[in-house]
Amino acid sequence: MTTKFESCGGIDSLPEFCTLADLSLILPISRATLYRMAEQKRIPSLRIGRRVIIPRETLKKWIEQECGIPGNASMGVI
Repeated sequence: MTTKFESCGGIDSLPEFCTLADLSLILPISRATLYRMAEQKRIPSLRIGRRVIIPRETLKKWIEQECGIPGNASMGVI
């Protein structure tokens, strides 16, 4: 059986501008939590009308910053 993470790949497999629904397939966080984090400015995001999007490169930098170390490509983080 394939998990969501295995079928989606890593962050590099996301589109250049991803939705929070896309991101929820990669991270073990629900869409509702991601929307709440975006609203609270805890995760970098852009709001365009009703859509919330995250540029992939900004997401990578944010993950590196939050972890305090550069990401590990073998783990699919970057």
